[in-house]
Amino acid sequence: MLLEAGLCIGGYVFLHMLFREKSEKEKINLVFKNIGYGFKEQLPYHIRTIKADRYTMYIYHLPYGLIDDPKLETILQKTLNKSVEIVMKNKLYITVYQEDLKSKYNYAFTKIDGWQLPIGYAVGAKVIYHDFDKIPHATVAGMTRQGKTVLLKLILAHLIYNHPEDVEFYVIDLKGGLEFSRYQKLKQVKQVASNVDDAYQLLQQINKKIKSDMQHFKNKGYSNVLDTNINKRTFIITDEAAELTPAAHHDRETKNKFRYCQQVLSEICRVAGALGYRNIFCTQYPTADTLPRQIKQNSDVKISFRLPTEVASRVAIDEKGAEELNVPGRAIYRTHEKQIIQVPFISDKTILDELRRYEVNDSTNRKTEERGADFITFG
Repeated sequence: MLLEAGLCIGGYVFLHMLFREKSEKEKINLVFKNIGYGFKEQLPYHIRTIKADRYTMYIYHLPYGLIDDPKLETILQKTLNKSVEIVMKNKLYITVYQEDLKSKYNYAFTKIDGWQLPIGYAVGAKVIYHDFDKIPHATVAGMTRQGKTVLLKLILAHLIYNHPEDVEFYVIDLKGGLEFSRYQKLKQVKQVASNVDDAYQLLQQINKKIKSDMQHFKNKGYSNVLDTNINKRTFIITDEAAELTPAAHHDRETKNKFRYCQQVLSEICRVAGALGYRNIFCTQYPTADTLPRQIKQNSDVKISFRLPTEVASRVAIDEKGAEELNVPGRAIYRTHEKQIIQVPFISDKTILDELRRYEVNDSTNRKTEERGADFITFG
């Protein structure tokens, strides 16, 4: 009886060891083996583990010649059922986060130096900052109600709060002005265009300003606003930019207006960044027509919220992934690297409560103020 009991206990221990839950490190090593990540018997081998409150980092030595595999991060995320970030710099750094991104973070007005803003949170509650003096132009894509317009309002609110005397906005709100017309009284919001005709007139004014500023730079011997004492930055935001795409039924005059608008926006991206102009171009469904090539190529940050297809994702950010986003406010932030972020939420009430002190009720005062601002900046 004792022998039988001993055999039963031994068998139980054996089965428990056989079927026990493997550690994260063991699972990672099995993934390397099962997907053939390496060369024959030369797989990455573990050097060190760093444990922190919010993550565990596994560091691996790599066999010579092994390069990064974009699929590895996705496979490990599904295997471990956790958020994983992979960095390859001589060694392989695999960071496994204990908590995933939250579905909502609220924005709080914060003083931040320069022209950067907290554009989102990445895994591990890491704040991702975007600096408009380092990367001046952006394209933003995303289906309706996924967070695109909230991001635009976040940019507007944060920059006005941090640069009330140095920033100005021209907004082309092709949702009929429904989203941004409420901000027209703010002295920093110079004009809101709510249809194509208004956009055409607004961009004519912008084009004249660019020519004038370019001549001023030539006269002063300037080549880039970053090398001057000019503090002003001019942001042009276009929301629902697909409305600027001419259709077959439009007459020649109307088509020319559409093309002129796209041409000026392209010129802002190509040449006006050095003068202090910043272009943010947004569309719900990106195609070759609705996201002009010159604008996309000269916008070094591409942001995409959820899109309906892989094709749209590849147009927006040059790779798939945006079609897999499934949380409002969740976006892919792509520069030379890709980050999945949750954009902080900010309401219209919060913005207006904080920025109401900048409202200008009298149009005459606004014009006088603009002339004074131009004199201070360029006089």
